[in-house]
Amino acid sequence: MESKKLDFETSFYAVTDKWNKHLKDTSSFYFGIMFSAPKMVINKAKKSFRKWFFILFIALIIPQFLLESITFSLSDSLISVLNLCFQIVSTICFIILLTLVILKKRIKTKSTYSFILKTQGWNLVYFPLTMFNSVFLKSEGGLNPFSVGLLTAFISIVFCYFHFYKKHKEAIKKYKIS
Repeated sequence: MESKKLDFETSFYAVTDKWNKHLKDTSSFYFGIMFSAPKMVINKAKKSFRKWFFILFIALIIPQFLLESITFSLSDSLISVLNLCFQIVSTICFIILLTLVILKKRIKTKSTYSFILKTQGWNLVYFPLTMFNSVFLKSEGGLNPFSVGLLTAFISIVFCYFHFYKKHKEAIKKYKIS
């Protein structure tokens, strides 16, 4: 702009037009249309979250395919023990995720990672799905593929949320944002 010898006002409007493209709110398939942010934030968030998106998807699908293809029968006592174990794991994951969501809410500083955390905090809804559908085993004595898939996805969500919570805290510390 300097080489064209434009006045300040013309240059300023040209630069703001250029920046407005990147600051316009948009959404992404990875986070859903419910969550929008400036294009720059979405692009960085997509880059950071892409790997985790596929991990969560695989954690939901793989157990279902494996359990559908494998047929086995379990005794009644083992069914009771496994159901209890699955319920305990679900409850522990819920408590961890709820704690992390509350800790994140206390931090008012925003970053790309806080945007990701905001989108993933809604996964607390999975807990009722896993607990109220707490029949992890079929009546024939085998594992229920859908319930086990939801449980593994929920566990993956907890790991994902913790990962991005840690990244968010590191970003705040790195840039000394308070």
